[in-house]
Amino acid sequence: MRLRGGGLFAGALTPEAGVGILLEALDLYPGARVDVVGLGPEAERLRLHPRVRLLGRVPGEELQNRMRAAAYLVMPGLSYELQPRPLMQAFAHGLPVIASRLSTLAEVIEPGRNGLLFEPGSAQDLARRLAWAEVFPEKMRQMGECAQADYQARFVADWNWQRLYGERRRQIRGHTPIP
Repeated sequence: MRLRGGGLFAGALTPEAGVGILLEALDLYPGARVDVVGLGPEAERLRLHPRVRLLGRVPGEELQNRMRAAAYLVMPGLSYELQPRPLMQAFAHGLPVIASRLSTLAEVIEPGRNGLLFEPGSAQDLARRLAWAEVFPEKMRQMGECAQADYQARFVADWNWQRLYGERRRQIRGHTPIP
């Protein structure tokens, strides 16, 4: 089994994505290092930080490899997304997520089971979660296993093409509305 290490951030490099909070948290807890995948106006700030490796845009296969190598995904965002793609990808790769306690994320992430949550906008709270993740890599690995099981149970097992196609056909015929 390959050892995972460090954090990963994947997304738009904007203030709304929580880049400033991530940088403050890394200043508060110097034991964490984060690889950053993405483009945006905050790229230069990230490039200058000693505990950030800015990778820019990477091909999908490389992002998947980085998710398999990281110990956790960091989602410090300050805005709401219905189904954040990085969260789904992380869970699919057995990667626990450290995210701000926003409604959508808090509905999927069960603290201590498949990831960790922190108060939105709190660099200090994020720094505490990063420190915990770095000190307890085995617990994070176990959370990753739970995250992958959750992905399989919630997003793969429940929806398949036959079921979706069948529901669409019934809806078109007027029999059953899709919830």
